[in-house]
Amino acid sequence: MKKYNFKEGDLIEVTTSTEKSQGILMQSPSQNLVIKLNNGYNLSINKNDIKSIKLLQKYKQQKEKKVSQIKFNKNLPTISILHTGGTIASKVDYKTGAVSAKFSPQDLLQIFPELQNTANIKSKLIFQIFSEDMEPKHWIILAKEILKEIKNKINGIIITHGTDTLAYTSAALSFMLQDLNIPILLVGAQRSSDRGSSDAALNLICATHFITKTNFTGVAVCMHSSIEDNYCYIHPGTKVKKLHSSRRDAFKTINDKPYAKAYPDGKIEYLRDYPKKDSSKKLDIKIGFDQKVAILKARPGLNIKELEFYEKNKYKGLILEGTGLGHLPLYTLKILQRMNKKGIFLVMTPQTIFGHINLNVYSRGRELQNVGIISGEDMLAETAYVKLGWLLANYPKNQIRKLITENLCGEINKRILPDEYIEE
Repeated sequence: MKKYNFKEGDLIEVTTSTEKSQGILMQSPSQNLVIKLNNGYNLSINKNDIKSIKLLQKYKQQKEKKVSQIKFNKNLPTISILHTGGTIASKVDYKTGAVSAKFSPQDLLQIFPELQNTANIKSKLIFQIFSEDMEPKHWIILAKEILKEIKNKINGIIITHGTDTLAYTSAALSFMLQDLNIPILLVGAQRSSDRGSSDAALNLICATHFITKTNFTGVAVCMHSSIEDNYCYIHPGTKVKKLHSSRRDAFKTINDKPYAKAYPDGKIEYLRDYPKKDSSKKLDIKIGFDQKVAILKARPGLNIKELEFYEKNKYKGLILEGTGLGHLPLYTLKILQRMNKKGIFLVMTPQTIFGHINLNVYSRGRELQNVGIISGEDMLAETAYVKLGWLLANYPKNQIRKLITENLCGEINKRILPDEYIEE
């Protein structure tokens, strides 16, 4: 192939035998040329298929803007934005072609100037990691930082977080910090802030309005309601799940309803009852987490050795995603009974995402109960994992079997209504 004297960041037009494409040149593997299209997605083209490349515009290095001094307005409430990383605070790195977290917490105010008209914004970097690198130790750090902000008498907290494990963090904070008297909203973005199709601005602006214009208290998630930029849903912290890898409305409330709709103009529309501020509440703080807990998915070909691994390595709990109403293969009963006798908590959750498990309908369910399986009702497996690890770190062992089945933070819904399924 002919060599071209182009550099990363240049806007080019690439012609092959089948199509013509325009995009920004990225750092590319040896056999392919990669360009970032106008819609934000990358296109990889085999260099041997290229007929010609035309330079449309040379890349100009942008100077970093200095962040202006933030002015405090005594007439506005104060919100702390605690930054943990993720796409919501990311931009495209044209040297690598990857989305990377490069915006400091202060930069959020520069990217989203609307926030300053709604509240006084404090911004603090807690850590800057992608959500796949989030561990339980980070939940504990985050919970402690939230407590510091509460002592400063702020009106609410926004946590910027990568979307992939956001639901785990929202569940963890829901259990660790109960009876809060301020709102804590986790906010993410499916697309980086420098893309025209980014959902970051709407999510942050709606979260800010919801905090400043309501008497909501507790942990929730604020994300796009649809692929359009119309409003956001406020999802319960223990009932939310990411259902799509890239859509802007990836997050849905499972087996329940969102608390509210929050609009970018400040309008709030409630959809159900919600926890309200109450000065008589006393914050219940239990921050520990025991990591000797795992999740195992039932499936054809499930190997006994997988269960033996958790037994031999002295795990304290196992969340089982059962088939149907909560079932596992017949050949697992013996080892499950042995694990139960050793004090390993075995909690059954539905594999179907929506709906309850019911261990009383079929004989297999009753057999599983007889060997010590605990019903997780309609809990999401992720939430059950967080709850069990949290219980193990904070309560005596003889209380856990009872507490895992109790609705502590809205994680269990005994009765699921028909409209608490997938929206049309």
